[in-house]
Amino acid sequence: MRLALVVVAGALVFPGRALSALPPPPPVTGSAATATVPLPTVAVDLPHTAWVVQDEDSAPLVDAGTLSRWLTYLAIMLMVGSVTFGAITRRAFRRSGTPSDELEAWYRRAGLRWGLIGSVMFLLAAAGRLYAQVVAFLFPGDPLTLADFGTIVFDTGWGERWLIQVGAGLSAAVGFALARRGAPGGGPVAVAGAIATAVTLPLTGHALAASWHWSITLPLQALHVLAGATWLGSLLLLVLVVFGAGADAERRERTVADLIAVFSPVAMVGVAGAVVMGTVLSVSYVGSWAGLWQTAYGRTLLVKIGLLGLTALLGVYNWRRLRPRLGTPGSAGRLFQSARLELLVGALLLVATAILVALPAPHV
Repeated sequence: MRLALVVVAGALVFPGRALSALPPPPPVTGSAATATVPLPTVAVDLPHTAWVVQDEDSAPLVDAGTLSRWLTYLAIMLMVGSVTFGAITRRAFRRSGTPSDELEAWYRRAGLRWGLIGSVMFLLAAAGRLYAQVVAFLFPGDPLTLADFGTIVFDTGWGERWLIQVGAGLSAAVGFALARRGAPGGGPVAVAGAIATAVTLPLTGHALAASWHWSITLPLQALHVLAGATWLGSLLLLVLVVFGAGADAERRERTVADLIAVFSPVAMVGVAGAVVMGTVLSVSYVGSWAGLWQTAYGRTLLVKIGLLGLTALLGVYNWRRLRPRLGTPGSAGRLFQSARLELLVGALLLVATAILVALPAPHV
């Protein structure tokens, strides 16, 4: 845990010295190798006015960049969810007084496997985001070369921060791989890598270009991502792992009841954190009530808020109506059906977020 805190602190504080201002764009000469001024109709990852100018009416809402960002969010859910699920599992088995057995070991291995899958997915999505960013900086008809990738990665602030994110993803992948093999230190490295991946994600988003100083918006955005990933990620792992476990029906009913008893307060903290941080950030990014319906960013934000509210209502239904019935025959199956619906809405929430972060915020 100390290692995780060190990594998180470094991710938020060390890069900050270079983030207070971005250099002005160099003159345009027609190639990404010598120019970094994008076309005004392309949606990219970093909506900073020094680098990106967009036309809301012609910028595509769904493109390769949108898919890459959606996969990035899903990957972070898997990584953070794996870490949280491991803690929930240990707590639930100790709380119930059930001795460690093959079922708990199966949960642990399965959770680590999904964490490893998430970290690999994150790295692939990072490559997709880089490709979309490079293409966005090219003019129509310009050939795509390795030099273009090198320019974006090594000669721009976005590239430097992208490298930090990739480093966090690589550390998470190594940690999960080592933990699956039972290597000492694998678990803490996986935890640190997963958390660092979540908190460094805002380094290439609106948080650095908001009207408020980045020292305020960057930690808020990091906590927003981490809280949401803890909530939906742990729920996703519960559905992926527990429902597929090889246990008899009676054992599964008891185990699900124990797990949900530990999961519920974790989920409530995650929901509260995501909502509070998201609300404060919305004030910074939108700036006025009119911006909510007069801009593409504001309208997309309203869609995201609606999906977030629906997801939270489904969670409340699971908590108030289905959780008290756990332990009775068939209760686990009903809960998982409702949880899958909650995750489906959550997936749409991630789509809205993937579109939102590429749109110019009214107050940025």
